[in-house]
Formats: sequence, structure tokens, C-alpha cells
Amino acid sequence: MIKFGPLACEDIKRTLLEKGLPLSVRIEIRSTGCCDASLGLAAEAPGANDLIKEIDGLTIAIDPATHKMVGDVSISSTDDPGREGFVIVSDRPLNEWAGFGASTIRVCAKS
Repeated sequence: MIKFGPLACEDIKRTLLEKGLPLSVRIEIRSTGCCDASLGLAAEAPGANDLIKEIDGLTIAIDPATHKMVGDVSISSTDDPGREGFVIVSDRPLNEWAGFGASTIRVCAKS
């Protein structure tokens, strides 16, 4: 369901800990500001109906409808200049540019 590239899990955990956030992220569909949607990560606790994977103390959630749409997801980290963050690709990409951009972890507003 969710696969990690080398160091991706540790990089996500480090990013969350640096921001004082719980070790939990959601794979979400985001608007890119143009015409195409893309996958991203949000610092958010899983919901009751989410598909969940736990690895090395990190909880990753994905909504079942999103998983049905995109299939299995792979997350890798990158620190290439101008492309820092996480590259998220899926079995069924949301657009032709999937995997080219890097995503940061969106911090959700506290209620």
C-alpha cells in the first residue's frame, strides 16, 4: 500500500519532530494551483475509516477513496537544490508530471 525510499521515513519523522508535531501524516490530494492535482503529505491524525500503515513509530494514513483512485504509493525524500522535500508517486498518477515535483508536509490548522 505505502512504500518508502531510503531515508524517507526518517526524514518525515525528523521534519515532524522539528515542528513539535505528532508522528502522523496523511497522504492527500492537493491542487497544484494550475490544472492538475498532485499527491502531498499533511501532518494530520488518521480518521476512523482510513487505511493505516505504521512503520518505525510513524503513522501514515490514506483515505480509502484516495487509495482506490491512485493505488499504491511510494514516498522518497530529496534534497536536490530547488526540489527539497518528498516525492510522492502512485501506481495510477494523477497527472503526467507526477514524481517531478517535491512536496513539503502541510501543517493542518489546530481547531
